[in-house]
Amino acid sequence: MSTASDAKQQFKNRLSQNAVVQLAAKLLYMLSRVGLPPIILSYVSLEEYGIWATCFIVISYLGMSTFGIANVYIRYTAEYHARHDTEAINRLLTTGLAITIPLCMGLLALLGLGMPLLLDAFKVAPHLRETAAILIFATAAAMMLDLSFGAFSHVLGGLQLMVRQTGIWVASFLLETALIVGLLLAGLGVYALLWAFVIRYLLATWLSARACFQVLPGLTLGPRHFDRKLLTLFYRFGGVVQISGLLSMILYSIEKVIAGAFIGVRATGLFDLGEKLPVISSQITSALNTVFLPAVTHLYNLGQFEELGKLYLKGARYISLLTGLIMGFLAGFAAPIMTAWLGPNEEFLITAFIMAWFTLPFHTHVTTGPCTALHYGANHPGRTLFYPLTQAVLVAVLVGGAFLALGTNIPAITYGVAAGMTLSGWAYMAWSNHFLKVAPGTYIWRVIVPGLVPYGFGLALAWLTEPWFAAAATDRWPLLGRLTVCGLLYSVVTAAFLYRVMCDWGEREYLRRQLAHTLGGFIGKATGRKAA
Repeated sequence: MSTASDAKQQFKNRLSQNAVVQLAAKLLYMLSRVGLPPIILSYVSLEEYGIWATCFIVISYLGMSTFGIANVYIRYTAEYHARHDTEAINRLLTTGLAITIPLCMGLLALLGLGMPLLLDAFKVAPHLRETAAILIFATAAAMMLDLSFGAFSHVLGGLQLMVRQTGIWVASFLLETALIVGLLLAGLGVYALLWAFVIRYLLATWLSARACFQVLPGLTLGPRHFDRKLLTLFYRFGGVVQISGLLSMILYSIEKVIAGAFIGVRATGLFDLGEKLPVISSQITSALNTVFLPAVTHLYNLGQFEELGKLYLKGARYISLLTGLIMGFLAGFAAPIMTAWLGPNEEFLITAFIMAWFTLPFHTHVTTGPCTALHYGANHPGRTLFYPLTQAVLVAVLVGGAFLALGTNIPAITYGVAAGMTLSGWAYMAWSNHFLKVAPGTYIWRVIVPGLVPYGFGLALAWLTEPWFAAAATDRWPLLGRLTVCGLLYSVVTAAFLYRVMCDWGEREYLRRQLAHTLGGFIGKATGRKAA
């Protein structure tokens, strides 16, 4: 009993540590990304920035070609490691690489052949076609390298070594940030972004592979480890995950695709800028989702279904609450935030509208993460198809209706896609709850409501302070000062309300203990330094 209790506590401690490290890393990533667009737009045109945004639409679709395989690595590495079977991990990794390397090379060849059609589809201006072709193909090549040999990073995730995996990611994106600024100052223009991106992924791939061989001394690769029996595992589990992931990724950026096809790359760039802060914010809390899949797999294989249900509900609750705390402020103060961030240029005014409307959709999307982890961990990936298929139908109907009512423009795309994302996300949560017998009322009160409460505080504070912001007009520094004051006030008041009203006794007690432990450790270290 003591051994089982110790193992259970170690599992919880590792899960908590992984979650905290992931959140801290995502927050650092957000801070590094927020400052880049204004700097980049000082050196490149909006059209060039739109092409760069288009590159990520293309590579995200190419990346989904191996999305299912990535989840196979994570899920089955977790299972094999629970059985202490390193030889099975050798077979898994070797077989996976044998599939992904030829696949990635084939995709690059198809991209090269289809490049003229792609440039036509996004209405790239003639004088920018050569630049666009180089940027798209080179970023795709770097991504294909990561999608094949990035298997080492997925193995680290399956081993629940999130701290090491995250450390590599942090080092790579910080290097990329520094290179972007340095190369822009050196006069490389939009190609500065390309060089920084390529170097980042080369470094991350090398460090991940090195880490895997260090933590698994018995890890080896070679033809003798290729296992034809595992091909069915990749094609069955991975194939269904692949279809679901591909549909989800297409829909995740569908507004940019629609904008590029119907309006042009300029509109794609505006959507990218308008969604930048909600996307990055959702990625901060989505860090919690990365720890769920190996954890759910571990609990499912051990038959600990009661613990699995608790993890599912608590995970969704904390993700919704934390994401809402961020998004509520972004929704209320979208206009002054975008003016302070990008400047008073009229061509960027529409980005505030885009940001305000996409806060709740991305909030809803990231809250579905525990649902997907549940279905993958329980070896039922087909259930995840419910989400993208529902969203595809809703987006098609709602965007089509918006086009008929408002015309082919940015607001119509925004209304249709935002509504489709939100409604399909809620439907997916309700459908997933059925499998764990979570009552609708319980889920709404424990997950949905805590996430929506901050929006009320953000909108109310924005309404009260509107005359104060109007006095600052478009002067960026006064706007930043007012946003800082309102942000602090919003955070304190909203967090206090959530703590006193929305948290139960156990959650408040846990937070008090954690705060006391953190402060005690900090004071102890400070006292020790002074004594020394």
